[in-house]
Amino acid sequence: MKPSTAAWLLTALFAIAISASVFRIPIQVSDSAEIIEAVDRAPSMTAAFSEGLYASRTMLRPMRQVGTKILLDAAHRIGDRYNLVFRGFHAATAGLLIVLFTYVARPHDWSAVAALCFAMLVLTGLHTFTGMVREAYPINHFLLIAIYSLAVFAIAGSRRGLAADIAACALFAVAALTLESGLVVLAVAIAAHVSGLRGISRGAIVAMAVIAAGYVLLRVPVLHMVGNAVGERQTGFGTDMLTTSQLHERFGETPWLLYAYTIICSVLTVPLSQPIAGQWTALQPWDRLAPPLFYLNDIGTSLAATGVIVWYMARRRAPDGRRRCLDPAPLVMLTVLAGSALLSYAYAKSEIMSAAGVFYALVVYYATREFIEVLPYHAGSGFSRTIAIVAVLFVTSAWGWRAIGLQYRLQRGAFEARSEWVLRMPPYSSPPVPAADMRVTPRLQDEALHRGRTNPYLLWPWYARLWGEN
Repeated sequence: MKPSTAAWLLTALFAIAISASVFRIPIQVSDSAEIIEAVDRAPSMTAAFSEGLYASRTMLRPMRQVGTKILLDAAHRIGDRYNLVFRGFHAATAGLLIVLFTYVARPHDWSAVAALCFAMLVLTGLHTFTGMVREAYPINHFLLIAIYSLAVFAIAGSRRGLAADIAACALFAVAALTLESGLVVLAVAIAAHVSGLRGISRGAIVAMAVIAAGYVLLRVPVLHMVGNAVGERQTGFGTDMLTTSQLHERFGETPWLLYAYTIICSVLTVPLSQPIAGQWTALQPWDRLAPPLFYLNDIGTSLAATGVIVWYMARRRAPDGRRRCLDPAPLVMLTVLAGSALLSYAYAKSEIMSAAGVFYALVVYYATREFIEVLPYHAGSGFSRTIAIVAVLFVTSAWGWRAIGLQYRLQRGAFEARSEWVLRMPPYSSPPVPAADMRVTPRLQDEALHRGRTNPYLLWPWYARLWGEN
């Protein structure tokens, strides 16, 4: 078997495992049913786009409305099978991200295949990956932004041409109008160009900058939109998760303090797996004086992977002696990490850092591949080599444990999404939209309740302690 064939078989296994678990999650009530109902009333995609322009004073996401409208029309054509279409799309995009990851990595030898296996475990084991596959919204825009970012990086590494320039500009425009963090797509293109990739021409980057300027003009002078302020959403600070009223009380006079803390914590959450949404959960009082094991595993494995990245970025590339930190993947990772953190200034959220997590895993791939290549020459004696190999196997197994935990969390997500259709609907709660306006919600509820799911709380209680909810 050729190494490239083995790499794609490995990719297929990861993609199928993730996509199958994603498909099993019903459409959620929260953040989904209300949007679906509103978009379903729009007579056309143009109307859905227009509605998205004026849906919020802080969020400009009309392309999410358009995507929802396209999927709704597709569901109507096949007999109102909403879960099949929406979750099918979500599962397909999750698989696409993994396929695109391997396409960018381009493994061609067995060392690269081994590195890809480890990088896949890092990619799917990171807590930033969970948010891309667990929630719907009803389209997971964080997953789409990660795909657009990785696609633009792939275009930057291709041969220069008009088609590449048009594709890069189109992806950036769609990303910016899908989610505010879609602006990092421009940062990907600029960092890739600075690092030496010329698949996207200088003219195209200028065109993307013009699109970004037009985006700002649309938000501020035209739509009179504002940025997020203190207390609009809850966020973590220290070991506490603060409510909106607590945020107003504590930071109403000094918002810069919260902004600085949130940006720093957002940068740290990818390489350290702490804090989570600004909250240092690992430092909270431990139950029975013993830490949940997943905290130790998450922090330890992240420190190991980050250590390999630091080692790799500090090395010099032969034959020109250039630092590895200026190579395309590391430079793009640092840029996306900083850009995503700046965009999450008002409140910390792991999903906002999901694109940075993808590039973090990509740099892990390059670093691990080089580590495997140089290990035989620097391991020293046979005993030292044995110690190094055992350490590598231990860290890889620990990351594999984190990746398995994703499946547990997706199973919990499926059960909780199904339970929501009972607990957040009458007679227990008010419906997401008035009963008179319900056109799609009854069918969504019926589909969700007919998808039986195992109650994860009836499983071995230690599962939550081993994998947690992060």
